[in-house]
Amino acid sequence: MAKNNSKAKTKSTKPTKKETIDIKNRIINISENGKDKKIPLNNKQIAEILYGKRFKLRGKNKNQDDLIKKISKNEITIAIGPAGVGKSYISVAKALELLAHPDNNYQKIYVITPAVDADEKLGYLKGTLEEKLDPYLFSTYYLIDKIIGKDNRKMLQEMEIVEPLALAFIKGMNIDNAILILEEGQNTTPGQMKNLLTRIGFNSKFIISGDLEQVDRTTKEKCGLYDALVKLEGMNGIGQIKFTKEDVVRNPLITNILNRYDDKND
Repeated sequence: MAKNNSKAKTKSTKPTKKETIDIKNRIINISENGKDKKIPLNNKQIAEILYGKRFKLRGKNKNQDDLIKKISKNEITIAIGPAGVGKSYISVAKALELLAHPDNNYQKIYVITPAVDADEKLGYLKGTLEEKLDPYLFSTYYLIDKIIGKDNRKMLQEMEIVEPLALAFIKGMNIDNAILILEEGQNTTPGQMKNLLTRIGFNSKFIISGDLEQVDRTTKEKCGLYDALVKLEGMNGIGQIKFTKEDVVRNPLITNILNRYDDKND
């Protein structure tokens, strides 16, 4: 009888691990060796996934680089200057970078733009607070869309990781573990600006910007942005930077337009 010299072969089983991310339900599904596990995602982890770990924001000129550094260094940063200098873009991009970066604990971004046309009497307008504020926040949302895409921005809003605030309703708040962006700061009153600045809590950053040549409410000297610049100059923890027409980084025609308006106002 012939002998069977073949040896039985045993299959080696390698450990298997599969991860899938379910952002809408805020979980990571992990399947390992037949066992399933769900790990919750916090706001920062969600922001990091959507932002794509792009932690290399660089300015196009010295003042933009200085603004980036001041935001990193200070709890409150105030930037003023004309249209086209990139102060809003840098503010939004740096806020998203800070939110997504794993080396800090910022958990959300608040966005504010003074509702000048409504004189902050938002209770008289129809719709939710977000619907009432959307027209005033369009420019900020537009910049977020440019950086991470409209769908990702809407997802962050749905999860209340990016959230609008109204100056009319912030009294009594303490803003902790967050980044706040205030655009069009020239349209605040001194009282509104004081109320906003004193809402800052622990582990937070406020980024405030505006153009003192575009005051809609009152004179430059009586607006909240100018008042804050004067009263807070030189204070530790508060950075200030002033852009000029020479810092315009958009269409060069903007500089020519600004010069022509300045000439006509002289």
